[in-house]
Amino acid sequence: MRDKKRVTDYHCHILPGIDDGAETLESALLMARLFHKAGYREIYCTSHLIKGRYEASSSEILDARNQLQSELDREQINIKLLLGREHYIDEFLLDNLRQPLLLEDTNLFLIEIPPFIAVELVKEILFQVTCRGYVPLIAHPERSNLLELPTPEKDNTKFWNFWSNQKSPIKNHQSKMPPNLLTYLQDIGCQFQANLGSFHGLYGKNIQNKAKSFEQASIYTHLGTDAHNPDHLKQILNIT
Repeated sequence: MRDKKRVTDYHCHILPGIDDGAETLESALLMARLFHKAGYREIYCTSHLIKGRYEASSSEILDARNQLQSELDREQINIKLLLGREHYIDEFLLDNLRQPLLLEDTNLFLIEIPPFIAVELVKEILFQVTCRGYVPLIAHPERSNLLELPTPEKDNTKFWNFWSNQKSPIKNHQSKMPPNLLTYLQDIGCQFQANLGSFHGLYGKNIQNKAKSFEQASIYTHLGTDAHNPDHLKQILNIT
């Protein structure tokens, strides 16, 4: 998840005045200095895109990135800012695929799964994303109540296979239970971005344990801070 020579943050709200991230240029510059001290050299500026709440256009994101990059260069802070967006799954998301703001120089489409949404809707939307040739990158899956590792208690495949092998009409319809959501998303090619703060317990013990179990199961492909302001970033990076 990390390049030893060039540490990259794949999820950050550093652009000032765009969403609930950095409020001012000074705050964004302080975040950049903290990142640089911690060894980061690339940051994806992944501002929220949520209909009715955070709706800055792609051109506004580009302008904000360019302005902040100019300030970093002027201050001689050796960090490259890359374009991106954190897309919220809702009924409007597929419209955003007409001119998507992918993570720059990649085919990755960063996506946040809301806490209260039908599993089948998540499957359908993310399948449509892949059909358009993009790779969904799921932001902080350890924080989603819909994503869990398969367990014997939650996976009834053996039970289902037992009945499907009996002389019953059920055998003609399906040979096994459908996979859980996490397995389905892996099967269609999604990738998964861990929040660094999750491993430090910033979102609670349960999420910390879940993040560790996801890491042990090799779920994660990318790492991000999801930092929103300097104080938040200090907690994530364990800087006093």
